[in-house]
Amino acid sequence: MAEVPNIPKSEIKQFLHLLIELDWDKWNSWFYFWGFSRFLVHTILFIGLLSILSLQIPNLFLFATGWLVGTAPIWLPIAMIIGFYQIWFWYARSNFIFHKKPVLLEMKIPREITKSPRAMETALSTLWVPQGVTTLYQRMFMGMVLPWYSFELASFGGEIHFYIWVWKDWQKIVEASLYGQYPEIELHEVEDYAQKFRYDPDTQTCYAMGWRLEPLSNDRYIDAYVMKTYVDLELDKDPKEEVKVDPFSSVLEVLASITPEQQMWIQILITPEFKHGKLNPRFSDWEVRVRNEVEAIRAQAAMFGKTIHLTEEQMRVARPRPTWMQEHQLETMQRNLGKHPFKVVARAIYISPHKDYGVRFWDLRWIWRPFANPQYMTQLRNRWYHTVMDYPWQDIYDIRWEMLTKRFIDAYRRRSGFYSPWEFPSNIMTTELLATLYHPPSSSIKAPGLVRIESKKSSPPPNLPQ
Repeated sequence: MAEVPNIPKSEIKQFLHLLIELDWDKWNSWFYFWGFSRFLVHTILFIGLLSILSLQIPNLFLFATGWLVGTAPIWLPIAMIIGFYQIWFWYARSNFIFHKKPVLLEMKIPREITKSPRAMETALSTLWVPQGVTTLYQRMFMGMVLPWYSFELASFGGEIHFYIWVWKDWQKIVEASLYGQYPEIELHEVEDYAQKFRYDPDTQTCYAMGWRLEPLSNDRYIDAYVMKTYVDLELDKDPKEEVKVDPFSSVLEVLASITPEQQMWIQILITPEFKHGKLNPRFSDWEVRVRNEVEAIRAQAAMFGKTIHLTEEQMRVARPRPTWMQEHQLETMQRNLGKHPFKVVARAIYISPHKDYGVRFWDLRWIWRPFANPQYMTQLRNRWYHTVMDYPWQDIYDIRWEMLTKRFIDAYRRRSGFYSPWEFPSNIMTTELLATLYHPPSSSIKAPGLVRIESKKSSPPPNLPQ
């Protein structure tokens, strides 16, 4: 565990400012910065206030119990209706998901692939369908949910494998989508490596984490801004392999650089985003928010100085004069409005023997840095699980570390991220960004651990005798 650093003067000034300002949100952030759980802080505060209240009101327990029993005819039916509604939804969805048979497909990569990630984007677009959730009966009584998929990279001692996890019902659709764009690849149903893995805390150390899209400015809607995609990197323009610069090669190099006894797993869960907006039913919530961010940038570009205050009529007729940065923001955001959006949960784990653990987990934490654009767009930052334990008091005798490791492995095996038993905050990414982060690598990528098949598949000549 990391040692407690010296408190810089800026932190002391911030603390003194908090004493004067008395902003509870900032106090929450300050406690969280020093490794204290918000739940723990609120629990201590609640117990303290309850103790003070018990001194002011004699027999506080009997007084509160009397009020609860006396008002039960009012609040109890409402609570039971809401509780039954939530429990039924949980049961119906869990029952539906339980009866789905999953399949893990390994994607064999040929030596010669010249297509850009646009082919992968086209394949992903075919998975954006509102299957099984078009009616209230399907959602409420049958418990049907949108299908989700898991696109995975796994390195076993430096040997890299590409996997796709899917429900058996959707296997043919996934295979048709990928074969339609990449006829050279091979998809084989294989044994689940995550189910086969057995974690031994006596000999192994695991570092589990997830990623979240986070822009530079916290007051911006995070999913409206996009990282660098293959379009920004111009991978779709020049077919010459020798001039391609694909940041995906850096990801594969990190996965290939581990020792024979180490493992790295990366999992990208996706499911179609179909929730309709309340203000405009023609658009999803994501589309509405992106359009609002676009209008905010245009309004900012129309103001030629901080001291200029335009009226609503002046703003309507003003001609925005965006900077280069604002032009790039507007172009990228509006281009992605024309792409299919998916909810995304991304996470990874680094598994190593105790003796070789080292600091290789830092490479995994920032493995997507080549795609980041943190100054005026967004980036994938590491969050959750073991990334939040920076101080000794956050984990005594590694109890919390081991608990989080077991929880992560269970969630990974289930490929659970959108529904019970494991739900995580998700981002919205379009097919353009997803295809940039996960696609069959072209022949220009020479990662040493990348397993490729020897030859391409080809169909027989059409003029053979019958």
